[in-house]
Amino acid sequence: MQQITCTKVAEMAEGTILGQEPFQKISSITIDSRKVVKGSLFVALSGQSSDGHDYVLDAFQSGASAALVSSRHAHRIKARIEDHGKAVIIVDDPLTALQRMAAKHVASHSDVKRVGITGSCGKTTTKEMVASILSCLGKTAKTPGNFNSEIGLPISVFEIESDTAFGVFEMGVDHVGEMDRMLGIWKPEVAVITNIGLSHVGKMGSMQVIAKEKSKLFHKDIDAAFIAENSAWTSYIKRVRKIEPLPFGIIGTEGVEAIESLGLHGWKISYRGKPIHLRAVGKHNLMDALAAISVAQTFGAGLGEIVEGLESFSSVPGRSRIVDGSVTIIEDWYNASVDSTDTILDYMGSLPWNGRKLAVLGSMKELGMATEDAHRQVARKLLACGLDDVYLYGKEMESAWIEMQRLGFDRHVFFTDDYEALQQRMIQDTKKGDLVLLKGSRAMAMERLVPVISSIA
Repeated sequence: MQQITCTKVAEMAEGTILGQEPFQKISSITIDSRKVVKGSLFVALSGQSSDGHDYVLDAFQSGASAALVSSRHAHRIKARIEDHGKAVIIVDDPLTALQRMAAKHVASHSDVKRVGITGSCGKTTTKEMVASILSCLGKTAKTPGNFNSEIGLPISVFEIESDTAFGVFEMGVDHVGEMDRMLGIWKPEVAVITNIGLSHVGKMGSMQVIAKEKSKLFHKDIDAAFIAENSAWTSYIKRVRKIEPLPFGIIGTEGVEAIESLGLHGWKISYRGKPIHLRAVGKHNLMDALAAISVAQTFGAGLGEIVEGLESFSSVPGRSRIVDGSVTIIEDWYNASVDSTDTILDYMGSLPWNGRKLAVLGSMKELGMATEDAHRQVARKLLACGLDDVYLYGKEMESAWIEMQRLGFDRHVFFTDDYEALQQRMIQDTKKGDLVLLKGSRAMAMERLVPVISSIA
């Protein structure tokens, strides 16, 4: 982000400065005191398990120039940091103030072309692909990592600078009302819903509620609203949003003439007479690329920019990235839903491979009352795709294990809720030449197995 003074921050946040250094420069924003660097603005948020106001002093000691704090905590914080010569900006509510700052920052860059992306999975990959293409047309700001919530988005939009031409930001929701608050910050001209699945149904209650909340992204002033051509929710969204979503996909994306799978090398997309080599595996990544093409076309991206942008894309760590070695790993550990698990398992089952195929699946989280049914569905998919060995990890995966036994699965299936037991079993069973899928919800930290499996000779 471009530097701004503490005085400007206080003005944008509609807060009051305490401290001796109102003209210090802010060059980054964080809510995590462990990620503070010199020049950071530390935003003190109160959470369920911790309160950022307890870490203001730590943030200043790590180099923060200022802290955004609640008026309820101002007295005790002032007493603790009087000798540090730093700026404390007092507001009624730090999150609301951060969102207010972000909205004003976006409004001050009204010429930036705006893209918003939501969905149950595929947001980050689609964002990266769209940004890769649009970067060929002009300077493009994008969500860093997956800062896509009502907390992450307002931090992300400060990536927009004076010479930014395009902004491509994820807008993920896991509770009702969150999209409304994000639209108050970033109202896209072009938007994508990658898919609508069971993710966060535990918080939202039903698929229809999920669809209703995500589809708010298709606001009444939208120029182009894209949804997957095979989405079961298109008719519902048409009805509740009173708009006509545009389909993206093998048929829906203009200019796509043919698709060829290159196995672990990705896909060949024939686009307007030119081949594009997409270095990303699985149909889900192909669909993300087709969404990116559709979005880029609305901003005038031509053949050259689309070819260059997609061919320069490389998979994000943890999102269907291939790790080559004695054992080949598909690391898809960043997150898991029923839809994304089904898709990658279909890909594994159809992929030509000379060695064994192993799937290591961690629990899918935040599914609420749908948890058992969702994991049983994964079990049935495992039966259908014909892998050699299956390893299930996490208490929720017990439902999948029981279902596989009930259906008479006669291949090797291992279940445990103990990571150390899983690791030891993988060391024992995995052999040179195997193809191993690692997938699970973020909380399962499946990436711990990458160096373990990679070390097998």
